[in-house]
Amino acid sequence: MGPNTAPPLVGGNVELGQLLGTGGFGKVYFAYDRKRQMNVAVKVIDKRLVMLNDLKSYVEREIEVMRKIKHPHVVKLFDAIESTSAYNLVMELAQNGELFDKIVHSERFDEKTARFYFQQLISAVHYCHGINIAHRDLKAENLLVGKNNELKICDWGLSRYTKEGLLSNEQVVLFRSLAGSIDYQAPEVLKGGGYEGGACDMWSCGAILFFMLCGYLPFTDTSDIQTKRRILTCQYNAKNRYLSPGASDLIAHLLELDPAVRYSTFDVIGHPWFQVNLDLGLFPEAQLSGERSPLSPLTGEFIRRVLTPSGGFDDTYSSGIELFDEIHRAFVSCNVNGSGFLSREEVRDALIKLKNHQPVSEEEVNSFMSNFSLDKDGRISEEEFFIGCTTNQDVGKKYNISRMADLFHYDLEKEYLEEVRRAFDSFDVKHTGLITPESLKELNLHYSEEEIKKFFDNIDPNNHGNGTLSFEQFVTMCSRYDTFKEHPITQRLRRFEKFFNVTDIKSLNNCLATGFTVAGRKENIILRLRSKEATLSTKFENSVGGLLYGTYRKSNKRILEVGIRLIPSAAGYTKVAPYRIAGKTKEFHNWFLELRKALREEILRCEEDTIVKGEPELI
Repeated sequence: MGPNTAPPLVGGNVELGQLLGTGGFGKVYFAYDRKRQMNVAVKVIDKRLVMLNDLKSYVEREIEVMRKIKHPHVVKLFDAIESTSAYNLVMELAQNGELFDKIVHSERFDEKTARFYFQQLISAVHYCHGINIAHRDLKAENLLVGKNNELKICDWGLSRYTKEGLLSNEQVVLFRSLAGSIDYQAPEVLKGGGYEGGACDMWSCGAILFFMLCGYLPFTDTSDIQTKRRILTCQYNAKNRYLSPGASDLIAHLLELDPAVRYSTFDVIGHPWFQVNLDLGLFPEAQLSGERSPLSPLTGEFIRRVLTPSGGFDDTYSSGIELFDEIHRAFVSCNVNGSGFLSREEVRDALIKLKNHQPVSEEEVNSFMSNFSLDKDGRISEEEFFIGCTTNQDVGKKYNISRMADLFHYDLEKEYLEEVRRAFDSFDVKHTGLITPESLKELNLHYSEEEIKKFFDNIDPNNHGNGTLSFEQFVTMCSRYDTFKEHPITQRLRRFEKFFNVTDIKSLNNCLATGFTVAGRKENIILRLRSKEATLSTKFENSVGGLLYGTYRKSNKRILEVGIRLIPSAAGYTKVAPYRIAGKTKEFHNWFLELRKALREEILRCEEDTIVKGEPELI
């Protein structure tokens, strides 16, 4: 098309622009809608190919379904214009492309990002299942991202009505066609013996959530045959290190081989991992009536028990909603690791915070937990937490549920919090939930109890002279490591491996940019690194002109090519400056931290040698 040629028009009002994508039976174009005065997307479906493949009913159904669905997280259909050569679907434009590309570009999403998109996905799927529509081809490639970073489901060509009629008691339709993409297909679809559309959508949602969190699809193998085998036996890495316990549990319920017990949208909405920072506006149709409700999707019996006013609560809809929401927020606030179960340690931390950081006895922890039925591991599920709080009004009064709903706010990765917990427990030797001057004195730091107490008061000046550190305060201390890293007592604590690891993570960005200095001459550091080849799974080549080259392997597969500049610093010190030659950035960051662990003794000697002498102060 020349510079003076008018752009092709669809329906007299829509100007077609650049090509955005191509599918099996058509193309999608960027376009401008003159009538609406806005940019749109136009899906141009080739009529000739539709007729040759007998797909007219698919196109008509896609148009019908898109007209029926009115949801903010489903691509909106403005017009369907039929011409002599094509069906032209004028649709809402999702300016930020496919979710698939965002995941690949990021390598994987953190939990906060994955949850943000997954909540929107379930909101749309829940709505569609509620009006008896199954998508049947949910995959990351069919999830688009709008201009405000909102999720939009597209491509409804394989969608179907899941019931014979509109009534809830109508017969559920069993499908037999092989719908969807194999990487996201449910096992019952592959078996071909008849399946329900809603259940196969939920399996696909589980595969999408795994993909977002781990960066790869759960069942994809070297061939479709191998992928099918893994799906039919549900073989995926449920222990992937990027999966928190809560996320892993939710995925396991979605990737359930038996569709009869696989999670529905109701079950997902009620899962603790899903409910973190949940915008209830995503489920505006929520009610607390009937057997199940989006706000309370566990079981009809659970709803009945929770909202029965046996504990003295007013039996009204509004008070029930407020109570339900407050108890849920209390549970989520205290369930720091997001597992969906309150552990004994988390209960103890909550009670310590409620008592303004005063010690909490074992008897007090036992007294709290006696109000709830525990699982085999001695933990409180969210369901039992609801039941205990609503059937015993003394619980809410004694422990101040309103305050519990706002106890903890950790904007940190779950993996990091787990590292901090391990470091905390290594200092809290008596497992009281508090680090005291006495407990640190027992570690032989060679500082008096008074000096250690003064250190605590400097770390947490609002502690009102308690001279202790709770887990919450310890998290703050580790997160703000740079503000007190030069204090002598901090240096002594760094001698403990778990504390070194958790504080070292906070130094990563600075060290990546500038390198780090260690005690020891260059020749000695080279020998030290060679002695750590097995620990680092890295083979170092001969050094040339102050450069050391290495290859990092995992399961005999080459993962990284790295270089290390070794630069003599002050007398007896060497600057270590690693850099990535080939391999993924995330792998390099992990390897970098392992390198620092391997040189921990040399790093600590340098830090201790260069510490400012005299009266210690915190920045």
